[in-house]
Amino acid sequence: MANENGRSISAKQVVVGILVVVVVALAIANLDDAEVSLVFHTFTMPLIVVIVGAAAIGWVIGWFMGRNRNE
Repeated sequence: MANENGRSISAKQVVVGILVVVVVALAIANLDDAEVSLVFHTFTMPLIVVIVGAAAIGWVIGWFMGRNRNE
């Protein structure tokens, strides 16, 4: 698919866009509080924060894993 600038949209961009929509929909649908237990502390926070935080951590890990090892 080419847009008006002549650039094409890759399959990777489409998949990432779909995943972003899914994560946002899940986050918005889960606004209740959740109890989060870490090694030394337990605390309560909105589930939306847990979902978005987990997605952000996954994105960072994927970004680091996808980088060229020679950089």
